[in-house]
Amino acid sequence: RRLLRAGADGAARTVDGKTALWWAEKLGHAECVRALEEHSSTAAEAEGETAVAESAEQAAAAAREAAAAAEAAEARDAAEAALREAVEACERGDADLEALRAAINANATQAADGSEALRAARRLRDELAERRTREARALKRQRQKEEKAAARQAAAAERAAEEEEARAADEARAAEEADRVVAEAAAARAAEEPFALRSRRW
Repeated sequence: RRLLRAGADGAARTVDGKTALWWAEKLGHAECVRALEEHSSTAAEAEGETAVAESAEQAAAAAREAAAAAEAAEARDAAEAALREAVEACERGDADLEALRAAINANATQAADGSEALRAARRLRDELAERRTREARALKRQRQKEEKAAARQAAAAERAAEEEEARAADEARAAEEADRVVAEAAAARAAEEPFALRSRRW
């Protein structure tokens, strides 16, 4: 019993296949037979309990794996549905490039590798980004044209104002010259009248 409690293997066999129980029965050691049989029964129960525990643990692990796989599949389906909805919203005009980018960033890790929904979303994102770039360039060119036209109009208006100012100055000088001529003529007549009157008296 001490040997068995110390860990001796009661099922060990000799080179010719005989066990300790066989020898105890053969030699008539009833106490050894009982000890070996009790140890064998206890070991079998322990092995059975171990097998049951291992089987339960394996079942629990399989259940956890199945639950994780189901959760991952649900997350993947939800991510792909969100991506499809984002693409459809952009195509309807209800969402813009930023909303699509946000949907891709939020769902790219959950979507399946090679997901058609993810590829479609990225393809539309690239198309919208390219369209926005083209529109921005066209708007820049249009603004440059408008700025040049406005500058030409401002220059033309400035030239017209300068020409009008020059005309006004010419007219003012002409009026001054006309006034001077009229004044000189009047002065000349006034100077001639006394001489004409004296000539008549003579």
